Amino acid sequence: NGFLGAVEVFSKVAMQIYFDNAEGCHTTMGVNAGEDGFFKGCMDAIGVGFMTDPNLFNPDISPGVCNNEGRAAFHPLKQPVNWQCCLDIISGHPHNVVYGQCDLGYDLKIA
Repeated sequence: NGFLGAVEVFSKVAMQIYFDNAEGCHTTMGVNAGEDGFFKGCMDAIGVGFMTDPNLFNPDISPGVCNNEGRAAFHPLKQPVNWQCCLDIISGHPHNVVYGQCDLGYDLKIA
């Protein structure tokens, strides 16, 4: 369906069309849905099309996905060690990730 994910990207033109029609979307659709459902419904209603780019974001719970420099975003990593592993990887400090488990090579200090 094009939405309902962790990342949505809009062009300037799409956002201008939205701002020109936002009040109508709020009035007819309400604001009780999540932001992705609201924007998908509103953008469809006002005629803004969409494209899907599977390379922009791909949900994955392994910090190893952070090795893919072509991604614009990564799925939230809920374990502190995995979050730190991803941050290290994208900061140029590689780690060995095997079957979704990261070996930081140091003790993670959690405050």
